[in-house]
Amino acid sequence: MKKTLILLLLVSFCGGTAEPLFTSVEEKQILEEESKLVKGSEDSVNSIFWGVTDAQPEVYAASDVAQETIELTTEWVDKAIELWGNYGPLEIWIVGEGKDEVIALDEKWCEVRTQKDPTWNKKWDCANGDPYDSGDGWSPFYRYVNEGGAAVSSYIRDYIGYYFNALVVSSKYPGPEEEDYKKVILHEYFHVYQHANLSVPATDTDGDWRTSNRNIYFNGDEVQVPFLMEGGAEYMAQYWYSKEPGIDPGYLKQEMEYKAQTIDAYLNEGRSLRELGYNESFQSYDVLTWFVAYLIHNTSEETFRVNFWTQIEDLGFEEAFKSNFGKSADEMIDEFDVWVSQPVEVLLEIIP
Repeated sequence: MKKTLILLLLVSFCGGTAEPLFTSVEEKQILEEESKLVKGSEDSVNSIFWGVTDAQPEVYAASDVAQETIELTTEWVDKAIELWGNYGPLEIWIVGEGKDEVIALDEKWCEVRTQKDPTWNKKWDCANGDPYDSGDGWSPFYRYVNEGGAAVSSYIRDYIGYYFNALVVSSKYPGPEEEDYKKVILHEYFHVYQHANLSVPATDTDGDWRTSNRNIYFNGDEVQVPFLMEGGAEYMAQYWYSKEPGIDPGYLKQEMEYKAQTIDAYLNEGRSLRELGYNESFQSYDVLTWFVAYLIHNTSEETFRVNFWTQIEDLGFEEAFKSNFGKSADEMIDEFDVWVSQPVEVLLEIIP
């Protein structure tokens, strides 16, 4: 698999404060020209970088976000980097609670995008219309003011000139004062890791983003579903959080016992795991997390995290799955459905 380095002048999470530092266009051009590490046979100065990096993410926060929140966020992204490696380009965008402040963050987004990528479509991919009041329009951050949450958006597309991941966190659901905030950051950074292992752009040849190359690689089918993307991120977040100093030794079992409450609903649904969407009548992430726990129990954490994810691009989803787990994804799901029908105390025996 072909990977390249991106060199940027960015915020370091190691010691000091997390004050945002922004690379100027001139500095970025100099650094890119000094690091002509390109994919395949490309030798252009303007080649796009994607993958492993020695740089740290850039941090952009709304003006009403406390310095403590910025430091907490960068601390836990840094932990994730120590666990799974440093991948980029990555930008962290932290949304506060004020509408005026997040509108200003929208404007910063557009400024950063057009500075890094002259091909960026300002009309449609910067904030437009009136999403905050009338709901007619769009911005990258408007929904976080009311809905909260966190997400990673992967911008690796054949029609843009700068690839990057945007990790967005908000001030609620969960908020920075909650313990879950830390786990959510781990979860989202694992998505960065997953995306970093596919350097192929999302090409919408038929106009339907759900059938893009990247979704086919991840899902093994032309259907946009969470499957191992979300199950993997959630299990990795919970598993590694449970290893943090001071965390109760029984934490992971307790968390997985809670997630087991969705199993009956899943089995009664009668659909394959790979068909479950984001908006089911039950929490699909929970049963997907159990599936990843089952895969790891039958192989190892390294097999899932390293071997499988790093082989998807070269082998394709189905072959990488079979190569690492010994069966096709559908065969493993059928086996899992039988196994997961057992009492929860039996299921918990596989949780470390």
